[in-house]
This record gives sequence, structure tokens and C-alpha cells, in this order.
Amino acid sequence: MPVGIGLYDGVINLAGASLADARWTDAYKERIIDSRVNATRACVKYINACQVKPKVFLSGSAIGIYGGLCEEERDETGELGTDFMARVCQKWEDAAEGADCRTVKMRISVILGKGGALEKMLTPFKLGVGGRLGSGKQPFSWMHIDDLIKAMRLLLEDESFEGPINLSSPNWISQQVFAQTLGKALRRPSFMPLPRFMLDLMFGEMGIILWGGQKVVPAKLVDKGFNFQYPVLMDALKHLTS
Repeated sequence: MPVGIGLYDGVINLAGASLADARWTDAYKERIIDSRVNATRACVKYINACQVKPKVFLSGSAIGIYGGLCEEERDETGELGTDFMARVCQKWEDAAEGADCRTVKMRISVILGKGGALEKMLTPFKLGVGGRLGSGKQPFSWMHIDDLIKAMRLLLEDESFEGPINLSSPNWISQQVFAQTLGKALRRPSFMPLPRFMLDLMFGEMGIILWGGQKVVPAKLVDKGFNFQYPVLMDALKHLTS
């Protein structure tokens, strides 16, 4: 579609290089940032060039904005982190500024669905060698993919939503509880931990996405009475692994 016409009610941007595809060398860190910032700026440029403006721009972000390890509960007004993950997300959100329409910055948690993060977690559990990552005490904020899609539809349609929105289950847990619950859902043991020093040896700085975590509350969704289909982890995992 040529720039300048504009036939969309909304624009959704989730583009960005995977955090887990490669070790975080300086070059790959730059790719992580640039892929998000450049795609978002391109969306803003397109929106502003449209003769008929989209009504809303849903721009991707992540709960990593609160820091790679955030053990204090955070809603959308919470203090932001200062590490690499937080800086990436802040630059991502900053790039969404200036669009000539309502803009929502979706701070997305770990999404559980067919494939993705859950698929990578399943293999060791199915082999009977699953367990907690790091100390296991770190918070684990998650969301079922069906709830994510339902929430995004609400964000598109409800004009009262604007700015940062936490997309996460209201029931965060610890990483150890997640491992135990996944083991129970699969009827497999979950007693083989991977300590932090092993994760650091295996993955370098990127290991923080495994031994870190964020304690997130989706305050704006809850305040609106959003009805989560899968607010309980066991129900979500049973549905996804059945």
C-alpha cells in the first residue's frame, strides 16, 4: 500500500530481533535495539503520512522495562529499570512517541502458547530432567496467548486505553513454582535445577532472561474488569500441553 492513503483502523507492531537467538555481543545488542526502534519509527512515519489516520497504534514493549530482575511489584506507574533489557524497552517505547493517533505501549510478559518460550521449556521436562532456573525465587510473570489476543482486541477497541499497559496474568508466581507446576501438568519430575552460574557460563549476559524475572501487575486491565480466561497457571498449562 502506498504511503499517504491509509486504510487501516489500527496498526500493531511487534517486530524485533529475538533476545534468545544469540549471545549478547555488542553487535547483537545493537541489532536487538535497532530492529525494535527502526521498525517502530517506520510505523510512526507511516501513520503520520496517512491522509486517513488509523485510530490506534499498538506498539510492542516488554515487562523487561522494569529491569532484568525486578523483585518488587510493578504496575504501569512503577519505577523503570536501568540495565540493558530496561534500556532496550525504553528506547522501544520512546520510538513510538509522535504518532498522530491514540498510542498504546504494550508491556508484554512471558507468553505461554503453542511454540515459543513454552516449547523450549518442555523438552527437558519431557525427558525427566526439568527443574527451576537460577535460585527459583525470582518472580515469573506470564500470560496465556489467548488472553493476550483478547487483551489486544480490547486495546484496539476501547479508546480509554493509552500509554503503557502491562499485559500479564494477575497471578505472578516464582520461577520454582512455575517449574513445579509445569512438571505436574506434564506428569514429569521437576527436581533438576540449573543454577545461575551454569546459566551464565552457557549464555553469558543473556542468561538474565532465565535467572531473572519481573513481578508485574496488570493494573489497567484489572481496573477495567478484564476477564482473564486463564488466570491460573495450572489451567493454562493443562490447556496448552493437553
